[in-house]
Amino acid sequence: MVHRQAASTQGLSGSVAEIARVQDWWSCKFSPVLATFYATACLLKAPVWPLLPKLLLLLLGLTVGATYVSVINDWTDLEDDRAGGKYNRVADKSTAFPALLLGLCLVVGLGLGIYFWRTSALSGLLYLGSWVAFSCYSLPPLRLKKRGLAGVLADACGSHFFPQLLTVSLVSAWTGLALPGLWYGAVGAWALACGIRNILLHQLDDVEADAQAGVDTWVRRQGPRLVQRLGQVVVFPIEVLAFGLLLWLSQQLWPVLLLGVYAVLEAFKWRIWSTPPRILEPDSRILLGEYYEVFYPLAFLLVLSAIHPLDGLVLGLHLLLFGLRFWQTIRQLGWAASLVMQKALSRSR
Repeated sequence: MVHRQAASTQGLSGSVAEIARVQDWWSCKFSPVLATFYATACLLKAPVWPLLPKLLLLLLGLTVGATYVSVINDWTDLEDDRAGGKYNRVADKSTAFPALLLGLCLVVGLGLGIYFWRTSALSGLLYLGSWVAFSCYSLPPLRLKKRGLAGVLADACGSHFFPQLLTVSLVSAWTGLALPGLWYGAVGAWALACGIRNILLHQLDDVEADAQAGVDTWVRRQGPRLVQRLGQVVVFPIEVLAFGLLLWLSQQLWPVLLLGVYAVLEAFKWRIWSTPPRILEPDSRILLGEYYEVFYPLAFLLVLSAIHPLDGLVLGLHLLLFGLRFWQTIRQLGWAASLVMQKALSRSR
């Protein structure tokens, strides 16, 4: 009986994780958001450990929102995915299960939204902004996904711009310390550019299926080559400049040092695998993606741990939550170091 209950629980959690597309956003989206939390706390010289319960509440709010987005996106894409020959996670599920999950997300999201609003009006509006942006992106009659550039901006705002600025706003509200407007500007510009690059990558990857289904995305309207060119000469430079401003405002050395480590690791992988990282090309290593996901949070947690020793526990928790991606990078660094040492030893003989 116990084994059956355990198997049933695992099956349910697996179904929820699949429908929610957890593997698509957990580490690559949330680790950079928490990194901004750490960077903002570092700018304010505030310890993170006392804020840990509230940080977990923010993580819950983001998780509920991401689950809502994933379910409504698959639900409203059923016909288009069928026409385009794409796998849809809710196609073989009863309508009751996604509906129940959506209802739960809306109830929890409403409660968290009220809490964020009471924390600060700006935080409440930013949290609401993500839900509105994604609802407009997926749900008819607006369904901005099929309306070219408007769909790109809606997705970028919902997935990156609003969550990143929400994080900044909450740190300020929870610590009672004001932040310079330039910090909001740097984080917002960087997040928006990251979001645009992310959705363009997704549309480039789906361009053939979208053409087959008649989904009028911005990539289909403009053509893949023009979109890739715009991403390379407009979007990515804005992203780099804004993130560079963020690092400069932080006045910390660790993020720069780890940026150097990331660059060396990428150069090594390029040399060994003969495949450079790409700015805007599906099915390739995305330039700066690993830095945002692994090195960016690690850098500021190291800074905070040196100033506030208890923040070392937050570092441990972050590694626990996003450990798979971190250990993949650690193994790659170890592999690169061992090959370099072997080569050095062979030369010395």
